[in-house]
Formats: sequence, C-alpha cells, structure tokens
Amino acid sequence: MPAGVPTSEETIAEFRADYVCSGNPSKSARKVGISERTGREIAQRLQLDASFAEERRVQRARFLEEAVVARHRVLEKALKRFLAKSEVPQVVGEGANVTIIDKRPDYGKLVLEAEKNAHALARFEAEKSGEVLNARDVRITVVGPDDPAKPES
Repeated sequence: MPAGVPTSEETIAEFRADYVCSGNPSKSARKVGISERTGREIAQRLQLDASFAEERRVQRARFLEEAVVARHRVLEKALKRFLAKSEVPQVVGEGANVTIIDKRPDYGKLVLEAEKNAHALARFEAEKSGEVLNARDVRITVVGPDDPAKPES
C-alpha cells in the first residue's frame, strides 16, 4: 500500500484475525498485503484493545490445551515403545560395519520430559491462580522392560 493511504477496516480485520493466532505482526502484515511497519503499528494499537487481549487469551488457552493433548499422545506411544518386550535393538550393516540401534532409552527420556512438562504446567497454573505448591524432591528411576533391577528406596 502506498505511504499515507489509510488501511481499510477490512484489511485491519484480516490482519487482526491472523495476528491473534500468529502473534507475529510482520508475518501477518505480509499475509494481508500491507507493509510490515503498518502491521507493527496496527499491532501496537491492538495491544491496547481489551477485546483483542481477551481473544489472545482464549487463543493461548486453546493452543495450550491442544499441546497438552498432543503431549499425552506422544507420552502414551513412547511409554508403550519403552516397555515393549518385543522392542529389540535394530542391527544395521554387516560384518565389521555393524551398528546396533536401541531407541528404548530415547523413549524413556521422552516419557520423563513429558512428565517434567506436566509438572511445570501444573506449577504455572497454580501460581497463576495464587496457589502455593509444596516443593518436594522426586526421584524417578527408569528400568528397562527386561531389567529385573528394583528402584532404590
């Protein structure tokens, strides 16, 4: 758009709809065909608009819920693969050039990372609502599916 030409309300509405999801004013500006500078100026005005702040809050909450659901699906699949007795190391190559690939430790790490993320989210939500979570040490021991080792007390 040429300099000094007002941006139409329709374009601003398109920008707002994209910006509420992307959070990136330059990207949203390019998408609707206005200059990045104009996009940043519109974004600054939107930041002062209470209804826009509420739209962003709802969008973030929706995204967070979708991320939690996705994390649960990944966690379930990783845990299933970690515990699978049929999961054996993959042997690649022949002779002296053999590589053994065992992904079970990676699946175990993924399960632990998902758990850490869940605790971090719980802490964040508790702090946001004014709750105080009691901190305590947590020890997690990962034991392979065929490992008879028992965790330490």
